[in-house]
Amino acid sequence: MDKKFLDNLTDEQKKLGFRIFDLILDRVLERAYSGFDKKVQEEMQKVFSSGDNKAKEDFIKKNIPNMKDIFEEEAKKAENDIKIQLEKQS
Repeated sequence: MDKKFLDNLTDEQKKLGFRIFDLILDRVLERAYSGFDKKVQEEMQKVFSSGDNKAKEDFIKKNIPNMKDIFEEEAKKAENDIKIQLEKQS
């Protein structure tokens, strides 16, 4: 993401953006988790409970090679969910 873009956002907009990013990332990881066998699920739980960012990155590279594609799909779903909520409020 362009740093200049972030500089133009208010703190509240930045917080909202990071919250949406976290939501999408959670959806991606839940989706991946549900497709794993029990052994990989246990490994994932251990890695993501550890707080070791390098271990998390290595796990993703090894076990979720299509992370970018899944992220894009989940981002589109989240965008649609947000649009629906906004339309309901109008």
